[in-house]
Amino acid sequence: MNFFLSHLSAKDALGLASWQVLALNAVLSLVLITCFISDWRHGKIWNKVTFPAMLAGILLNGAFGGLDGLKWALVGWAVGMGIQWVPFMLGFAKAGDVKLLAAVGALKGPAFCIFGFLYGAIAFSLLLPWLAKKGELQGVMQTLKTYAKTAAVTQGAPEAPAPTVRRHLPWGPGLVVGFFIALALEIALGKPFWFF
Repeated sequence: MNFFLSHLSAKDALGLASWQVLALNAVLSLVLITCFISDWRHGKIWNKVTFPAMLAGILLNGAFGGLDGLKWALVGWAVGMGIQWVPFMLGFAKAGDVKLLAAVGALKGPAFCIFGFLYGAIAFSLLLPWLAKKGELQGVMQTLKTYAKTAAVTQGAPEAPAPTVRRHLPWGPGLVVGFFIALALEIALGKPFWFF
């Protein structure tokens, strides 16, 4: 695991050539733009985009970085799945959001996925005024409160009531913005964050 913590970009961790990093970034950018448009317009991130992106990440990293590249992609995939799994199980995110993070993790590795998600959460918070205007923010807060109370009493939320918001939150556009921020930082600084 030290391998994944000591190197934050695939170029450093796997010793990839610039053209290989460019290829991964091109696939990532295409996936992100497609997912942004589909989630914004249709409220859906399509499997026909995310599954091939996961496979592309695993295959490209494996081809470019050998066994270490394959491990890098699989750990990134698992981190991406893990980040959105709890919100998905609680009904706050759709399966497409989970698969988008898994695809990004497979393409760019665990650190990129984590930092991109954090930037995406901040970008998503910019949608809160829009949710408030549509009258959905109060339902979101009530749902969070209900789950917190149930989890405190039962040590879990398996029998919690269904979310009070009928519409899932549009995580996709915020996540895409966050991943583009991480990509810009990686291109400029060689890592997906500006500190340290």
